[in-house]
Amino acid sequence: MSDTTYKKKLIEVALPLDEINAACKADKDRKTGTLRNVHKWWAPMPLPAWRALIFAALIDDPEDDNQRVYLLDLIKRLVANGADLPDTNDLDEARGLLKSHFPDGLPSVVDPFCGGGSTLVEAQRLGLPSYGSDLNPVPTLISRALTEMAPRAWGQSPLHPVNRDESGALWGEVPGGVEGLAGIEADLRRYAELVRDRAWKVLRPEFGPSADDGLTWTWIRTATCRNPACAAEIPLTTSWWLSKRSGDLAWMEPMYSGSTLAIKVMAGRARGEAPEPTKVGRGANFNCPRCGSLLKETAVMEQGQRGELGLRLAAVSEEGARRRSYREPADADWVAAREAAPPDDIPQVPQPDIPRWFSGPRFGYSTFASLFTPRQLLVLATHADLIAALRDEVIDDGGDEAWADAVVTFLGLALGRMAQYQSSQVRWFIDSRSGGGQPLPAFGRHDIPMQWDFAELTPRVGAGSLTGAVNSMVASFRYLVNGSGVVNRADARTTKADRPGLVATDPPYFDAIGYADLSDYFYMWHRRALRAVHPDLFATIATPKSGELTAIPSHHGKSVDQARDYFVDGFTQTFHNLRASSAAGLPMLVVYASKEQKGGREEETRWSSILSAIINAEMEITGTWPIHGTGGNRMIGIGTNAVAAYIVMVCRPRPADASTCSLTEFNRALRRELGPAIRDLQAASILPVDLAQAAMGPGMQIYSRYRAVVSQSGEPVPVEHAMRLINTALGEVLDEQEGELDPESRFAVRWWATHGWNAADFGDADKAVRPLGITVDDVKRAQVATAAGNRVRLLGRDNLDRTWVPANDRRPTAWEAVHHLLDRLVDGGGELEAARLMAALGGLTDAAMALAYRLHDIAAKLARTADQERYNALISSWVELVRLSGDGRVSAEGLF
Repeated sequence: MSDTTYKKKLIEVALPLDEINAACKADKDRKTGTLRNVHKWWAPMPLPAWRALIFAALIDDPEDDNQRVYLLDLIKRLVANGADLPDTNDLDEARGLLKSHFPDGLPSVVDPFCGGGSTLVEAQRLGLPSYGSDLNPVPTLISRALTEMAPRAWGQSPLHPVNRDESGALWGEVPGGVEGLAGIEADLRRYAELVRDRAWKVLRPEFGPSADDGLTWTWIRTATCRNPACAAEIPLTTSWWLSKRSGDLAWMEPMYSGSTLAIKVMAGRARGEAPEPTKVGRGANFNCPRCGSLLKETAVMEQGQRGELGLRLAAVSEEGARRRSYREPADADWVAAREAAPPDDIPQVPQPDIPRWFSGPRFGYSTFASLFTPRQLLVLATHADLIAALRDEVIDDGGDEAWADAVVTFLGLALGRMAQYQSSQVRWFIDSRSGGGQPLPAFGRHDIPMQWDFAELTPRVGAGSLTGAVNSMVASFRYLVNGSGVVNRADARTTKADRPGLVATDPPYFDAIGYADLSDYFYMWHRRALRAVHPDLFATIATPKSGELTAIPSHHGKSVDQARDYFVDGFTQTFHNLRASSAAGLPMLVVYASKEQKGGREEETRWSSILSAIINAEMEITGTWPIHGTGGNRMIGIGTNAVAAYIVMVCRPRPADASTCSLTEFNRALRRELGPAIRDLQAASILPVDLAQAAMGPGMQIYSRYRAVVSQSGEPVPVEHAMRLINTALGEVLDEQEGELDPESRFAVRWWATHGWNAADFGDADKAVRPLGITVDDVKRAQVATAAGNRVRLLGRDNLDRTWVPANDRRPTAWEAVHHLLDRLVDGGGELEAARLMAALGGLTDAAMALAYRLHDIAAKLARTADQERYNALISSWVELVRLSGDGRVSAEGLF
C-alpha cells in the first residue's frame, strides 16, 4: 500500500447506515440461535455490519449516482433480514460483483484480532478467503473452529445418522450427501449424549437420591454477626425470592434458634411477600436478620480473607411437567454436596487484583477455581477428561482425524458454554413478565463480580448439561459458511497473512475489557479437554497477559501512563506491520467501540490512544461510520459499562507529500466541515450519548490528512489537543442548530437549562424572551410554557394532549414536537403512536431531531439522568419512527 493515488472505495463515499443499524439492532436483540451462542466472547461486532462493511470496502465507488444507488441498494438487501441470513440471490449478486472487481483472484480478509470470528465468517459468506489470528488462545480456538474446521466438515455424512421422521429419512440428507453441517451436528449431539451419560455414572453419587429429576440448588454465602450479644450466622442475600409467578409464589425466610440459622422455604403461596434481602445499599454491607446490626463491607472482607465465610444450601427446585416446585434441602442433599471432592490437579490460577473486574479476591476467593463449588469442579473436570479421551473413539467409529478433531473441538467449546452455567457466577433471576425464576449464566457483564447467592444446575439435563450446551451451539451453525480460512495464534505486531488482502479488525478497547484475564475462566477447561488437539494453543497454564495489546497497568507497567505508552507503541507497531498485509489500493478498517457513558477524560484517553497509533503509523483516516452497538434495551444502560457504538475508521497510508497546516487552518477546516458531518450523524440516528465520540471520526479525518498540525510556536499539535478542539467545534455546531429553532423553542431550551421543569419568576422569563423578539404571552400561546401568578413553568413532561398535531396548532414548535413524540413513545402507546405523530410533523421533523440532541446534551452536562434517558430513547427510536411514519397504513390511521 504505497500508492499515493487510489480509487476511492464505496465505503469512503456512502453507506446505508439506517438499514445497517436496524440490522445490528435486530442482531443484538436476538439472544438465542446466533453465532454468539457458539461460545462467549466480549463485545462482538454484529454480523450484518461486517457483511456490509467488507463489501463496501472492496467495491470501487462508481462515481455515478445511478450506479452508486444500485450498490447501496444491494447492501440494503444484504442486511434487510436483520439477524437472519441474506437471501441467496442477493448474496450471489454480491459475490458476482466482487469476482468481477478482482478478475485475478479475490483478496483475503485479514483480522489480527479475530475475537469471536464474525469478521472472518462474513468474509467467507461473501466468497472471500480469510486469515485470522489472535494472541489469546480462546478467541483463536473459537475462530479456528468456525472458519477453518467447520468448512472441512461441510456436506459430510455423520458417523451416527439420526432419523428425521417415521419414513426413515435421515435428518439433513440431500442427494449426494448431507446439507451443510447437518452431519457434524448429528455426531455432536450423539457424542455429547455419550459423554453426558458416562459422566453421570461417575457423578451420580454426588447429587443425592432425586438428582435424576433435574434439580437446581440455591446457595447462599454466610458471615458471622459482629455484635457480641448476637454472633448469629448472617445469610448474605441479594433476594429471598424463588418465584413471583401469580398464584404460585415461592420464597425463602431466615429463622433462628438462638444464634443458629435455619432457612425455611415458603412455596405454592397465593399471596405473601419475601423478606427484605440482607444486602443493603452499594458494596458488601449486610443487615443481620436476628439483631438488625449492620455488618460492614470491611468486616465481610476480613472474614473472607480468613476463610471464615460460609456457604449454605438454602433451597432445591425441581422442574416439573407444568411448573417448577421448591422445597427445603433434605439431609441427603446436604451430604451429597458436602462430600463431593474435585480432582487434585485443578490448576490454581490466581484471579488478578483488578477490583473493577474481579471482586472475589477481596473476599478470599482468589483463584479461578474458587469461582466453582467443589462439586462443579468435579463436574467440569469429569466432562473435560471424557472429551479429551473421545478423539480415538471417533476415529475407531470410522471418522478421519479431521472429523475427530472437529467433533472434539466443538465439544470442548460446548464445555466452555457449560461452564457459564456451572459456577457460582450463575444468578437466579425473576422474569418480570412471567414471574418465574430462571438461571442466568456467567458474564452478564464484562466482569466476574462477587455473587453472594447463586444457583447450581444439574449437569444431566438443561442448560447446565453438555447436551444443553451442544443444542444451543448447533442452532447457530446455520450462520456458518463453506469457506476457506486459516487461523493462527500470533501477535498482531508480527503476524503475516499468506497474501495481502483487506485488513478489517475490531481491536481491544484500551482498558475497557480485560480479555486475557477473563478468558482464564474458560481456558482452564479448554486446556484440559483440547490440549492434544490444539497443542499450539494450550502450552501455558493460563492465557498470555504480557503481550496483550491493552492498557492494563498491572500487565504493562505500574502506572496508567506507562500502560498507555505500551498501548500506543504496540498499536503503532501493529499498524505498521499490517500495512504489509494490506493489498495495494485497499483501505484498512479499524473499529473502535465507544464505551457507553456520560463522557469525560477516561474515554478521551481511549480515543486519543488508538488515534495516536494510527497517526504515528503514518496513516490517515479517509472515512468514519458510526454503527449501533446495542439492542432494544439501551434506555436502561445510560452510564453503564456497555459498548454503545462502534466507530468504523477507514484508513489509508498518508501520502508522502502530505502537507502541514497551521492550528488556525485546522480550526477553519473543522468549522467548515464538521457541521455537515454532524448533521449526517444525526440523520443516521447516532445516539446522543455517543455523539461526542462519533464526532471524533470526521474531526480526526481532517486532522490526519496533514503530516502535522502545528501551533503558533511551530510545535506539532498532539492528538489530545486536537480532540479538545473537535469537542469545542461540536459544541458550536449544536449551538448553531439551537439558533435555527423557532424563538419559542429557543427560549424553552435556555429556560430548561436554568430551571428544568420547575416554575421560576415571571420577570426572569420576560428578560429571557425579549432578545428573541417575542413575549411570554407568545410562549404561552405556543403551548410551550404556562404562567400562574408570577411564576412561569415549561410544559412537556406530563399531562400532554395526545390528540395534538401541528396542523391543529396555530403556532406549532419544535419543543412541542419533541415532547409530544416522547410522551407517546415512552408513556402512551409506544413506537406506533409516536410514528403516527411523526408522519404529521412535516417541516418540524428536522428541527425536532436537532432539539432532541440539544436537550440530551444539556441533560448529560447537568446530570439529569431521567431526562437524559428519555431523550436518548427518542433518538434511539428515530429511524424506526421514520420508517413506520412512511407506512401508509400508519400515517393514514387517525391523524386528521
